[in-house]
Amino acid sequence: MDPVQVRILEKAEELFSKYGYSKTKMEEIASSLKISRKTLYKYYSNKQDLMEFFMEYRQNEIQKVIQQIANDESLTAVQKFSKLHQSLIEESPYVMNDLFIREVSEMFPQQLERFKKRREKEIPESIGKIFQMAKMKGELREGYMPEVAVHLFLSSIEMILSNKNSITIPLNIHEFQAEVVNVIFYGVLKR
Repeated sequence: MDPVQVRILEKAEELFSKYGYSKTKMEEIASSLKISRKTLYKYYSNKQDLMEFFMEYRQNEIQKVIQQIANDESLTAVQKFSKLHQSLIEESPYVMNDLFIREVSEMFPQQLERFKKRREKEIPESIGKIFQMAKMKGELREGYMPEVAVHLFLSSIEMILSNKNSITIPLNIHEFQAEVVNVIFYGVLKR
């Protein structure tokens, strides 16, 4: 992808997250990047086109992060899952403001549905492969059910994201996330 195109998508993400989709104008995106509107429209014919590219870009970025972590041979299984858990929380589109999420779901239901279906297929498959690699290396116990482990792992991310503003435990979100991963992999029972 062209570096200018990436800059546009990242600036759009910043402005959409800050002001919402409907209040962000194409002119604002261009001026904040110090590029002409002509340059912006060279890449994206309108704001809807930009939004669709943005959603695709976010999904591709999430997949890249997963693959980088999965392929990092220097990490143990628990380190991979901890890093992956944290990265999926940070890279999630749901970290954006609630207004933006609400607008996207109302204005782009088909694109959002396509995004969700792709995410629901690709992310569990990728995480399942990481569990399989860890099992082959002998890092996971025999007899565990990978489907349950993947579901628990992903559900814990959704739980953190859906409650990010109402967590009453005296931990920041990163400490909370690390403790969730510890509970998933080591449990709560004294051994």
